[in-house]
Parts: sequence; structure tokens; C-alpha cells
Amino acid sequence: MEKGIPSWESELWSYMSTGDGEHCPIYDHCRVRQRGGWCLSDKKEGLDIMSRFIDDDGFALNSHESISFDFRCAMAGRLFRLAGMLADTYLKRAKVQGPPVPEDIISLADDNRPIEVRLLPLKAHHGAIWRLSDSWVIQLKNDDTPARQRFTLFHEVFHILAYCRASPVFRKAGVREGSFNEALADHFAGHILVPRKWVKEKWAEVKDLNQMAEIFEVPNTVMWLGLRRMNLI
Repeated sequence: MEKGIPSWESELWSYMSTGDGEHCPIYDHCRVRQRGGWCLSDKKEGLDIMSRFIDDDGFALNSHESISFDFRCAMAGRLFRLAGMLADTYLKRAKVQGPPVPEDIISLADDNRPIEVRLLPLKAHHGAIWRLSDSWVIQLKNDDTPARQRFTLFHEVFHILAYCRASPVFRKAGVREGSFNEALADHFAGHILVPRKWVKEKWAEVKDLNQMAEIFEVPNTVMWLGLRRMNLI
């Protein structure tokens, strides 16, 4: 672990180092689950549903509709809260003043290696990362929408941060769906692209999901989750 990082961040990387990547490493001690919340790790289908929901670019739910799915784990679970705190810290370090969050702040993910972004005709995934000897490469699916590419970009940034800080090297499943670590990366990306203060300010003016997604340049599902997390819908 790096010296001088806050205790909550050390806690996050400690959990990531001991977990297997596919399941929640604090499942037996999760307060959300103990209070009756549905843990995403209870069944692989839970992680699959969350992943597919976030990936749904056809999502057009208005602010008064609801979804019959228990999101409490991803909203209040300890590891998700820590990933959200990491996103907030990263955003403050970048000194961004308003939406949309600029993509060039990804350079802050690793002080020792530059990060190159490449658009490629990926088939199975929206994105991937490669660590070279002297740099990182983030691959993005070239025919995804710009909003989807932005979300994927910061999803992959979480993996870079974890690779740099977790010991042993950050473990993750080889598939996009069904992995707890992938859900954490989605959560980090959502937090950093839809910061609470800006979302609350804009929502008071706009009150429209589609317009909010356009302002923040994120998929509708990501904006919906942010609004739901902030109890705005």
C-alpha cells in the first residue's frame, strides 16, 4: 500500500486484495444484507441484472416510474460507499468545476505511467485495459455511443487505480457480467461522472432524465441510478 493514503482508502484496497473478484469480500459482515437487503453476491443473477441494466442504452424511464429491483446493496454497501468516496477524492484532485467531467483527467490515475485511449472494433466487451512496461492502454468499443464510451473509460480507470494500489494485483473475473469487481468499477464511474452537488443543482432546473443525461454526457441508466441514489426520483 502507498504511504499517506487515508484509512478508508486503505480499507478499500485491503478488501480488494483479499477478495476473489467475483464475490463481495465482506459478504458475511455486510450490514445491508443483515438488515434484509438483497446482496448482489447472493446470486450471480443479481450482478448480471445490474450489469445488463447499466448497459441498456435503450433505457428511457421517466422520473416517476420505478424498477422492481433492490439497489440497496449498490447504494449503501460498504465497498460501494468506499468506491464512491474514491471517486469524490479523484474528482476533487482534478479540480473540475462543472459538468460534463472532462475525459483528460484520467491521466491522474497513475502518476508513473501515461494512459493511451484507443477506439477498436471490440466484440465481447465495451472496453479493456492493458498494462505495458511504460504505459497503460484503454481500449473502447468504437461503435458505442460517446456517452457509453465515457462511462466505460472511467470504469476502466477504476481498474487502473486498483492495479496500482491493491496488493496482490487486483483480481477480477474475465467476463463482463457476474463479477463483483466489475460492479464496483461501474459504481466508481457513475459517481465520478454524476457528482452529487452538480446533479442536485441541475435537477432542480431541468427535472428531465434525458436532458440530465445529455448535460452530464452519460447513459440514461447511469443518470437514473445517480438520481435514485440521491433520492431525487
